[in-house]
Amino acid sequence: MKKADKPSVVIKIYGDNNKVYLTETRSHIPAVAIGVIIAALVAAAVLAVFFCCPDQLPDFVRSIGEVINS
Repeated sequence: MKKADKPSVVIKIYGDNNKVYLTETRSHIPAVAIGVIIAALVAAAVLAVFFCCPDQLPDFVRSIGEVINS
C-alpha cells in the first residue's frame, strides 16, 4: 500500500437533511513523540548543568519550572 492510500486524517461526513455531522480521526503518535523528545532534551540539559556546574543547578531547575508554569 502506498502512503497516499493511508491518510493520517480521515474525515467522515454524514448528512441528514440540513444537519451535517463531522467526525475526524487522527493519530496522536506525533504529539506523543514530540513530548518525549522535549522531555529528553530537558533531562539532557539538567544532566549537563549537573555535571558541568552543580552550584547553578537549583537556579537552572527553577528557571525551567518558571517556563513550564508560564
